[in-house]
Amino acid sequence: MSAQLVVNILLAVLVLCWVLYRQLQAKPIKERSPYTLMLVLGVLGLLQIAQLTAKVEISAIGYAALVIGLLSGAAFGWLRGRLVHLWRADDGTLMRQGNWLTIVLWVLGIAVHLGIDWIGVALSPNGQTAGAEALGTTGIMLYLAVALAAQRFATLARIPAASPVR
Repeated sequence: MSAQLVVNILLAVLVLCWVLYRQLQAKPIKERSPYTLMLVLGVLGLLQIAQLTAKVEISAIGYAALVIGLLSGAAFGWLRGRLVHLWRADDGTLMRQGNWLTIVLWVLGIAVHLGIDWIGVALSPNGQTAGAEALGTTGIMLYLAVALAAQRFATLARIPAASPVR
Protein backbone atom coordinates (compact mmCIF):
# COMPACT_ATOMS: atom_id res chain seq x y z
CA MET A 1 0.00 0.00 0.00
CA SER A 2 1.50 3.33 -1.07
CA ALA A 3 1.95 6.28 1.26
CA GLN A 4 -0.50 8.34 -0.81
CA LEU A 5 -3.15 5.62 -0.46
CA VAL A 6 -2.67 5.53 3.33
CA VAL A 7 -2.99 9.34 3.48
CA ASN A 8 -6.19 9.17 1.38
CA ILE A 9 -7.68 6.53 3.70
CA LEU A 10 -6.75 8.42 6.87
CA LEU A 11 -8.10 11.69 5.47
CA ALA A 12 -11.37 10.02 4.48
CA VAL A 13 -11.73 8.37 7.92
CA LEU A 14 -11.13 11.71 9.66
CA VAL A 15 -13.68 13.46 7.44
CA LEU A 16 -16.20 10.66 8.02
CA CYS A 17 -15.78 10.86 11.82
CA TRP A 18 -16.23 14.63 11.64
CA VAL A 19 -19.35 14.20 9.44
CA LEU A 20 -20.88 11.61 11.80
CA TYR A 21 -20.25 13.84 14.81
CA ARG A 22 -21.86 16.82 13.06
CA GLN A 23 -24.83 14.72 11.93
CA LEU A 24 -25.87 14.22 15.55
CA GLN A 25 -25.59 17.90 16.48
CA ALA A 26 -28.47 20.37 16.16
CA LYS A 27 -27.07 22.68 13.50
CA PRO A 28 -28.40 25.51 11.38
CA ILE A 29 -28.57 24.86 7.64
CA LYS A 30 -27.11 27.49 5.34
CA GLU A 31 -29.97 28.09 2.96
CA ARG A 32 -28.04 30.51 0.73
CA SER A 33 -24.91 28.45 0.06
CA PRO A 34 -25.81 24.96 1.26
CA TYR A 35 -23.38 22.98 -0.92
CA THR A 36 -20.01 24.64 -0.18
CA LEU A 37 -18.61 21.76 1.91
CA MET A 38 -19.76 19.18 -0.64
CA LEU A 39 -18.13 21.16 -3.45
CA VAL A 40 -14.81 21.27 -1.58
CA LEU A 41 -14.93 17.53 -0.80
CA GLY A 42 -15.94 16.77 -4.40
CA VAL A 43 -13.03 18.75 -5.84
CA LEU A 44 -10.61 17.04 -3.43
CA GLY A 45 -12.05 13.65 -4.38
CA LEU A 46 -11.77 14.34 -8.11
CA LEU A 47 -8.18 15.56 -7.69
CA GLN A 48 -7.26 12.40 -5.79
CA ILE A 49 -8.83 10.25 -8.53
CA ALA A 50 -7.07 12.23 -11.28
CA GLN A 51 -3.71 11.73 -9.53
CA LEU A 52 -4.38 8.01 -9.24
CA THR A 53 -5.47 7.51 -12.85
CA ALA A 54 -2.24 9.15 -14.02
CA LYS A 55 -0.27 6.45 -12.18
CA VAL A 56 -2.29 3.22 -12.46
CA GLU A 57 -4.24 1.36 -15.10
CA ILE A 58 -7.87 0.99 -14.06
CA SER A 59 -10.33 -1.32 -15.78
CA ALA A 60 -13.74 -0.26 -17.06
CA ILE A 61 -15.18 -2.48 -14.32
CA GLY A 62 -13.27 -0.46 -11.73
CA TYR A 63 -14.77 2.76 -13.10
CA ALA A 64 -18.24 1.18 -13.24
CA ALA A 65 -17.90 0.14 -9.57
CA LEU A 66 -16.95 3.73 -8.71
CA VAL A 67 -20.03 5.13 -10.49
CA ILE A 68 -22.36 2.53 -8.94
CA GLY A 69 -20.84 3.26 -5.52
CA LEU A 70 -21.46 6.99 -6.02
CA LEU A 71 -25.06 6.27 -7.00
CA SER A 72 -25.50 4.21 -3.84
CA GLY A 73 -24.08 7.14 -1.85
CA ALA A 74 -26.63 9.44 -3.46
CA ALA A 75 -29.45 7.01 -2.62
CA PHE A 76 -28.42 6.65 1.03
CA GLY A 77 -27.88 10.42 1.27
CA TRP A 78 -31.33 11.10 -0.11
CA LEU A 79 -32.85 8.67 2.40
CA ARG A 80 -30.98 10.29 5.31
CA GLY A 81 -32.14 13.71 4.12
CA ARG A 82 -35.75 12.52 4.15
CA LEU A 83 -35.39 11.20 7.73
CA VAL A 84 -33.31 13.86 9.49
CA HIS A 85 -35.20 15.99 12.02
CA LEU A 86 -35.89 19.43 10.52
CA TRP A 87 -37.40 22.53 12.13
CA ARG A 88 -37.29 26.31 12.21
CA ALA A 89 -35.94 27.95 15.34
CA ASP A 90 -37.81 30.85 16.92
CA ASP A 91 -35.59 33.28 15.02
CA GLY A 92 -36.51 31.61 11.69
CA THR A 93 -33.22 29.72 11.26
CA LEU A 94 -33.65 26.35 9.57
CA MET A 95 -32.22 23.65 11.86
CA ARG A 96 -31.47 19.97 11.40
CA GLN A 97 -30.36 17.10 13.60
CA GLY A 98 -29.70 13.47 12.84
CA ASN A 99 -30.23 10.55 15.19
CA TRP A 100 -29.26 6.89 15.56
CA LEU A 101 -31.01 6.11 12.24
CA THR A 102 -28.81 8.66 10.50
CA ILE A 103 -25.71 6.87 11.79
CA VAL A 104 -27.10 3.43 10.86
CA LEU A 105 -27.75 4.68 7.32
CA TRP A 106 -24.21 6.07 7.10
CA VAL A 107 -22.75 2.74 8.22
CA LEU A 108 -24.95 0.78 5.79
CA GLY A 109 -24.12 3.18 2.98
CA ILE A 110 -20.38 2.85 3.54
CA ALA A 111 -20.72 -0.95 3.79
CA VAL A 112 -22.61 -1.07 0.48
CA HIS A 113 -20.02 1.22 -1.10
CA LEU A 114 -17.16 -0.99 0.10
CA GLY A 115 -19.02 -4.10 -1.11
CA ILE A 116 -19.42 -2.56 -4.56
CA ASP A 117 -15.70 -1.73 -4.56
CA TRP A 118 -14.89 -5.32 -3.59
CA ILE A 119 -17.06 -6.65 -6.45
CA GLY A 120 -15.32 -4.24 -8.85
CA VAL A 121 -11.93 -5.56 -7.77
CA ALA A 122 -13.08 -9.20 -7.98
CA LEU A 123 -14.46 -8.73 -11.50
CA SER A 124 -11.53 -6.72 -12.84
CA PRO A 125 -9.23 -8.48 -15.29
CA ASN A 126 -5.95 -9.87 -13.99
CA GLY A 127 -3.34 -7.16 -13.80
CA GLN A 128 -5.92 -4.43 -13.20
CA THR A 129 -7.22 -5.45 -9.79
CA ALA A 130 -4.73 -3.20 -7.97
CA GLY A 131 -5.96 -0.19 -9.94
CA ALA A 132 -9.60 -0.99 -9.19
CA GLU A 133 -8.78 -1.46 -5.51
CA ALA A 134 -6.89 1.85 -5.35
CA LEU A 135 -9.74 3.63 -7.17
CA GLY A 136 -12.26 2.32 -4.65
CA THR A 137 -10.17 3.58 -1.75
CA THR A 138 -9.34 6.88 -3.40
CA GLY A 139 -12.98 7.47 -4.34
CA ILE A 140 -14.13 7.65 -0.71
CA MET A 141 -13.80 11.45 -0.55
CA LEU A 142 -15.91 11.83 -3.70
CA TYR A 143 -18.42 9.35 -2.21
CA LEU A 144 -18.72 11.52 0.89
CA ALA A 145 -19.28 14.63 -1.25
CA VAL A 146 -22.04 12.95 -3.30
CA ALA A 147 -23.70 11.41 -0.22
CA LEU A 148 -23.70 14.72 1.68
CA ALA A 149 -24.96 16.67 -1.34
CA ALA A 150 -27.84 14.23 -1.85
CA GLN A 151 -28.68 14.42 1.85
CA ARG A 152 -28.66 18.21 1.78
CA PHE A 153 -30.78 18.26 -1.40
CA ALA A 154 -33.40 15.97 0.18
CA THR A 155 -33.36 17.99 3.39
CA LEU A 156 -33.79 21.32 1.60
CA ALA A 157 -36.63 19.86 -0.47
CA ARG A 158 -38.53 19.43 2.80
CA ILE A 159 -38.29 23.10 3.89
CA PRO A 160 -41.98 23.92 3.31
CA ALA A 161 -42.87 20.98 5.59
CA ALA A 162 -40.57 22.14 8.40
CA SER A 163 -42.53 23.06 11.48
CA PRO A 164 -42.15 26.61 12.80
CA VAL A 165 -40.94 25.48 16.26
CA ARG A 166 -39.17 22.47 17.66
